[in-house]
Amino acid sequence: MPEQKTYNAGQKVGPGKYVCIDCGKELTLDKSEQDLRKCPSCACEEYQCFPMTHIRPDIKTPADAKNPPKRGKSNM
Repeated sequence: MPEQKTYNAGQKVGPGKYVCIDCGKELTLDKSEQDLRKCPSCACEEYQCFPMTHIRPDIKTPADAKNPPKRGKSNM
């Protein structure tokens, strides 16, 4: 399993999957430099993060996150 990092609401974050540490709600962000908001389900302010590279191994750069390669066309 990939290493998890913890982030708080209000921080600027990059693409990735953010999982609320209280209720487990998953937020997937696909743009760089977004403000992480309080959990919409329980208002918790802390998340575990799985970077986009762990969701899709073919995402290697911020440009890839904005325009992801088509599935099955990876250059890995």
